[in-house]
Amino acid sequence: MECELLTTCIFLNDRMANQSVIAEMFKQTYCRGRKLKCARYAVFVKLGIAKVPPDLFPSATDRAKRILQEQAAQFRGA
Repeated sequence: MECELLTTCIFLNDRMANQSVIAEMFKQTYCRGRKLKCARYAVFVKLGIAKVPPDLFPSATDRAKRILQEQAAQFRGA
């Protein structure tokens, strides 16, 4: 199941442009394989594209969990 953000992913298409081998590895693993395991996709699904940090690696699931927890705490406090 291919990720709908594959062609517009700022991280893979812009930030990783000079590292095409690594970018392609991420695309194969996450974008064309297991998008539900992608940290970027997890934040996108819950919070929207605007809340996905441009430097968030697809493999940074711990950071994505922190982002989601922080957002939930802010929501509860509002």
